[in-house]
Amino acid sequence: MSAQPANKKQPALSSRRAPKDGASPEALDGAVRRLVKSSRPAERREACALVIRLAKRDAATAFAHLEPLARDAEPAVRAAALAAAARLARAHFDDVLGTLALWRDSQEEPLRRAAALVAARSAAPEWPGRAPHLARLLQPLLGDPAPSVRRTVTTSALPALLGAYPETAFEMLVEASTSSDPAILRSIAAAFGSPPAAPLAKRALIVLRKLALDERGAVKRAVVSALWRLGRRRPDILRPELERWLDDDARRAVAREALKRL
Repeated sequence: MSAQPANKKQPALSSRRAPKDGASPEALDGAVRRLVKSSRPAERREACALVIRLAKRDAATAFAHLEPLARDAEPAVRAAALAAAARLARAHFDDVLGTLALWRDSQEEPLRRAAALVAARSAAPEWPGRAPHLARLLQPLLGDPAPSVRRTVTTSALPALLGAYPETAFEMLVEASTSSDPAILRSIAAAFGSPPAAPLAKRALIVLRKLALDERGAVKRAVVSALWRLGRRRPDILRPELERWLDDDARRAVAREALKRL
């Protein structure tokens, strides 16, 4: 018998393990568990696809399988896990909320960032009941020690919340503005500088007016940035207010910097 060619490709391990359509939840669960532990990134990505199939039968269990994948060392695996997590959260929000809260409270930076991203993708006006849950989920991340997490919160999660649930988001930011933590105050300012905050410009100014008194440079810079960004969208509201601040010794420097960019 002739030997097999040395370069003949063997079938991928995942293709031999993937359950067929109509497989039982137990079979899907077992396959996901095996693929999650695989040393091959392609098979760990396949686990994300199987998680979506498993979620049709058991969303909570399926979502829990994504934890190690959401903090995987391979960026492509993390991206696949985040896409799967967002899809499950949109379709099975109540079933996965508890696990999302665990991710938010994790010591693992990628999991906290994943919680913020999934929250952003779970917000939509057609799901008003999610508003308070998402606000409670995100508020502890406003002052997260990791810059990447705070950046995700301010550029993705908070704008999504403001766009979908402006009243709930505004109330959460007002409550958080009583903090003395500069990271939290910077996140609040950044949120009010995002496009979805424009309809709230008058009320956002109430908060930014207070934050403008903070003596810390990082907070002042965040307030200046928020003011000119908001001002470019609502100059009718921002410019007259900032011009009044020019007569206020405590806020003059902030107003002057913001007006330069309007």
